Amino acid sequence: MATDIKDKNELVALATKLEEQAKSIKGDGESLKEKMSSLENYDGINVAGSGQTLASNMDNIIADLDAVSSNIKNFAISIVGFDVDDFSSLANSESSKMSYEDLFKTDGTVNGNAQVIWNFFKYKGLSDAAVAGILGNIQAESNFDPGVVEAKTGEGYGLIQWSFDRRTALEAAARERGVDPSNLQFQLEYLWEEAVDPNSSYGKDLAKAGFYDTDSPSDAAYYFHNIVEGSNDSEEAIRNNRCQTAQQWYNQLKGTSAGEVGEAVATGKVNGLTPLVNTASVVGAARSTSSGGYSSSSSYSSYTPASYGTPSFPRSTANRNVKIANVDYEKLEEYLEEVKGTSVKLPGGLGSKHTYMGWQCITARSSDQYKLIESAGMNFDEQGFGKIGDRYVVATTTTFGNVGDFIDVVQEDGTVIKCIIGDIKSQGDANCNKWGHSNGVDVVEFVVDKSSWYGSSNSVVKFHPEWNKNIDTIINKGNYFDLAQKYPKTVDI
Repeated sequence: MATDIKDKNELVALATKLEEQAKSIKGDGESLKEKMSSLENYDGINVAGSGQTLASNMDNIIADLDAVSSNIKNFAISIVGFDVDDFSSLANSESSKMSYEDLFKTDGTVNGNAQVIWNFFKYKGLSDAAVAGILGNIQAESNFDPGVVEAKTGEGYGLIQWSFDRRTALEAAARERGVDPSNLQFQLEYLWEEAVDPNSSYGKDLAKAGFYDTDSPSDAAYYFHNIVEGSNDSEEAIRNNRCQTAQQWYNQLKGTSAGEVGEAVATGKVNGLTPLVNTASVVGAARSTSSGGYSSSSSYSSYTPASYGTPSFPRSTANRNVKIANVDYEKLEEYLEEVKGTSVKLPGGLGSKHTYMGWQCITARSSDQYKLIESAGMNFDEQGFGKIGDRYVVATTTTFGNVGDFIDVVQEDGTVIKCIIGDIKSQGDANCNKWGHSNGVDVVEFVVDKSSWYGSSNSVVKFHPEWNKNIDTIINKGNYFDLAQKYPKTVDI
């Protein structure tokens, strides 16, 4: 029968039980040896001599039991995510103020993201030198921007520039967990599971090289590059860039950590991936099935949009029971063509990346997202794009409107994509600002047929390469729930 973990207390209980059983196994073996050693002869029978022989043989058995105990404990640590020996002291610590989610709070700057990465890997138990070695490599690869794409080829992606099969696996894991792959928390947890956990294939090679044991951040950076990154950088470039940068981060952050985070232990200090926020936001991008690693060490910069003033769009309170079958959508669209609407001008260089999410992922019946489905239906074109009338269903941040709002997405060349907002992007996600994910590179997320898109090679630009442009302006032209009732279908008598 499967064990269904419902909350953090059950995680603690499971880990504690496993550890108790592990200790009990070894304890039983030692107790048995002691009893064998203390046997006395009984009524002329040489019990003591036989017992002593058995007791001496128990040394090997106890060694095996000790290995079993360690294996069970390691199982608890890898599955549940923390060493229960440390739980009581951490959970009761007066300094246990930080939750697991607090580890990932950042202002999105280089220093902010670097601090999060440092805290996360220190939290996992790595040495200062090892974490500094990771930081030196991440700075060289992405300048701490989890949404950056390799400038030369467009293949490398994220903190360590995952490429080819490794990028495909990263994006598949993001889809499975319902997150944007640029989510900083997701990438760090994925990196741990894929390459930094000593039990991973990369981790075993890192251990052989001495990555976990070295006191030199320069050496740690060198080992991490050669085993995990594998760029085409020369030996001199690796030493002068990644290794020196690792030493700089070490000098800046050594001796610091996330603190005694007892609450984080209780909420899931996991060595694998954890459930993340943004359950409706799923990304798909162009993929390559060829193998290989990152081949360049280009310089990247993290774009942070300026603070532009934007209007606030009130949520419609109109009747949610209107059905599109009763709406004269042609007349409604004629109205939308004429209405000026409210324009939101985007900073330059945003919106060229279009992601997607499955419409079937929306299941909360009380939400406006679900009410829109009930009212307008869940309809797809032949390519699997969600449509309401002639408009594409999309997700945006509330910067551009609310669920049901008709929006015209004006590209930098003046072409217009007619859309309707079917879901809202969470600005609480890592690297999601008021413009969208990846610091605004991803402004519009298209809602698609999950059954035909997930697990496929589909992407938005595969079907619509003409949309692979920056977005200049988004114009909000009113809400479906408000306007549909003003354009009822009429029947000639």
